[in-house]
Amino acid sequence: MKIAVIGNYGATNIGDDAILTAILGELGGHKVTVFSAHPEMTKELFGANAAPLFPLGFRSLYKSGFKKSFHALKKCDAVILGGGGLFQDNYPYACFLWAWQIFWIRILRKPLFIYATGVGPINTRIGRHLTRWAYSQADVITVRDQYSADVLQKIGINKEIYVTADPVFLFKRPGTGQGRTNNTYIISLRPWLKYSNRIIDIFTSFLQELKETKGAEFIFVSMQQIKEQDLQMIEPLVSKLGGELYLPNHFSDLLQVMETAEFAIGMRFHFMIAAIITQTPLLPVSYAPKTEELFENSELRGYVSHAADLSAEKLRTDLKKLSVGYNNAIVYEHTLLKRYRERAEEGVKLLHNFLKRFDHKKGE
Repeated sequence: MKIAVIGNYGATNIGDDAILTAILGELGGHKVTVFSAHPEMTKELFGANAAPLFPLGFRSLYKSGFKKSFHALKKCDAVILGGGGLFQDNYPYACFLWAWQIFWIRILRKPLFIYATGVGPINTRIGRHLTRWAYSQADVITVRDQYSADVLQKIGINKEIYVTADPVFLFKRPGTGQGRTNNTYIISLRPWLKYSNRIIDIFTSFLQELKETKGAEFIFVSMQQIKEQDLQMIEPLVSKLGGELYLPNHFSDLLQVMETAEFAIGMRFHFMIAAIITQTPLLPVSYAPKTEELFENSELRGYVSHAADLSAEKLRTDLKKLSVGYNNAIVYEHTLLKRYRERAEEGVKLLHNFLKRFDHKKGE
């Protein structure tokens, strides 16, 4: 089959690129075209055929990018949209952009599998309307957590919604055997609304104390380089505290480095998943419901801080508790990994069944 994969690809986001790696790994034997914000970059990174996302707005119909997108989609037999958090109100044009992609999928009457997406928060009327319309066009809907399923049901989606897990949980732990380095902290921060400067100040104070009292060393990870540059959060910390500035090329590279750290502290969702996969004791800093949902029904939920009311004292207290319960945290992460990997594997089965169904129909 010729399959289109549409998502937040080509945006220099290590987490989204990891999702794409996992999806492509399940599509062996099929001819895949990835619809990307930067097709040439995606083609170079993944060796897959790539086309531009449909540019937003009706005026774009007269542009060459639209024609490339249209012709590439027309050649495909089925479409996978996702994964990642596509429909949400935190970004003004997100719901419009992804509904616009689905508009053309429907115009061309392509079967649509929505794969392990996160949904919400969606607080605007237009956001709810676009999301309801978009998801109602899907032949199969899978979401990465119960929160997303609840949002869809609340806005009026009556189709069956399968709760699976982020496909990045399918990555295996590298097991390099390097061992962990005592007092090494791997850290991921991201800009967030009006709180960015405050977060920098809090981490400067907290990490400075760790450096002075424990001789701590730091690895600062940038998970995204273009939009929402993580570097604007990390560079002030590196200049004041020293440490390594790390820009992984691939998620598998991040896993290898993660295994060498004693603790992980982070905001990025897929950074947290990397910590769970490598069973690196983690202090999560939440900026969205997806983080709370990730640790739902887990003993690790008590370690979650919130970006809006973060404090150095909270980080200090939680790190002390995490240090005392270090081995327990590893066990809890192992349990979480098992849960989410099983759900991710269920998502793969649903995808394969979808492809078989429409491959069979194509041959009729």
